[in-house]
Amino acid sequence: MNIEELKAVVAERKRVAVETQDEWDYGIEQCWKKTTEILTRDIAQTINFIENECDDDTFCWIGEVFDDVAEITQSKEFVAAIKRRAAKVVDAQQRRLVEVDVRYARYKIDDE
Repeated sequence: MNIEELKAVVAERKRVAVETQDEWDYGIEQCWKKTTEILTRDIAQTINFIENECDDDTFCWIGEVFDDVAEITQSKEFVAAIKRRAAKVVDAQQRRLVEVDVRYARYKIDDE
């Protein structure tokens, strides 16, 4: 996984959010697509990054695409990893928000 590429997209996502104050801006949508593409390239590397290298801020920003990643990869391991990582987020408000992202991701896994 290209961590520098992900960090650049997260930085762009933050910039667009501040500049537009519009969560449905085209620039944000493009950041979501790029983030999803990066995270789904190699799900094993993504899980390793989330569990071992991802800081709370980055984790919370990428949380907005967890459901897309789960839907595309159908990885139960990914969902388990983000659930474990969410429990470690220090800020209580951020933790609650990312726990919602984790729940949405869980719903995207086809449990037949």
